[in-house]
Amino acid sequence: MSTIKETVLQVEGMGCGSCVRHVDQALRTVEGVAAVEVRVKEGRVVVRHDEEAVLPQLVEALRDAGYPARAA
Repeated sequence: MSTIKETVLQVEGMGCGSCVRHVDQALRTVEGVAAVEVRVKEGRVVVRHDEEAVLPQLVEALRDAGYPARAA
């Protein structure tokens, strides 16, 4: 049984509904991601995931989508 973890990322460049969709889609491509909550006004994303998804993979997925990110 895998344990669900929560990672909060600070994401640059989000400002509209289209950004929310792109960020959500990018993160859901990472193996192990169970849920994504985008908080545009805060510039943060909360990712719920199992052990398969690790911080470098999440940051890379966002970078590849055009959104620089780091652990919050």
